[in-house]
Amino acid sequence: MSTLYAMYKEIFENNSDPRVRNWTLMGSPLPTLAIIAVYLLLVLVILPAYMKSRKPYSLSTIIKCYNVFQICSCISLIYMIYNAGWAQGEIKFGCAPVDYSNNPNPVKMLASFYWLYLLKMVELIETVFFILRKKFNQVSALHIYHHASTFFLTFIGCKFLGGGMASFPVMVNSFIHVLMYSYYYLSSLGPEWQKKLAPWKPKLTMAQMIQFTLLIFHGLTAVPSSCKVPKQFLLIYLPNVVVIFKMFYDFYTKSYS
Repeated sequence: MSTLYAMYKEIFENNSDPRVRNWTLMGSPLPTLAIIAVYLLLVLVILPAYMKSRKPYSLSTIIKCYNVFQICSCISLIYMIYNAGWAQGEIKFGCAPVDYSNNPNPVKMLASFYWLYLLKMVELIETVFFILRKKFNQVSALHIYHHASTFFLTFIGCKFLGGGMASFPVMVNSFIHVLMYSYYYLSSLGPEWQKKLAPWKPKLTMAQMIQFTLLIFHGLTAVPSSCKVPKQFLLIYLPNVVVIFKMFYDFYTKSYS
């Protein structure tokens, strides 16, 4: 038991970014894991049982406001990250180690990663919306795994890799989310808009798969020993991206082929 605690202390205290140690929810992985556990309990057990004999809620106004919030948040995240190293030429595509200093741009970048972490926590509510509206077909294994794993990965990112080349996937993913939430918002305007947007639905899934392919190739640039990025995190990140790509591919072939 003492050996496990020593390993935990070494990983999450001695080897983590000291700049985030006292930030809310960043001191330990336990709060994040607890939130994920509560999320899974809610969406797999409690809420389905609660809605079993109830009519679906509309939530139309709440969802419209939520989509606008996400669009604005993702645009702001792209802006924050781009102006915290990319615009100045300090970070470029490919291998780019994290700058753990307290200089202005690295600190701004780290704050962007923390904002991303909080956003991914907020995104867990999307599954709640689906269940309360009785859209059970949208609460798939892909949906639940994607939300839970992404939330945990953003904790890892902020705790250990808040900057450098890890910022590229965040910008790409945020851009895809701007498209996605724009689609959701327009779809919420009524059947006429849903009909107009129908041809774009498979293209949105295709954009997701292109994103994951790009992120895999980008992640592979960190593999050579000349790239001074911690390799152990690639063992978490790359398999997860491959799994999500496969799940999106299966969804695409099942839904649109």
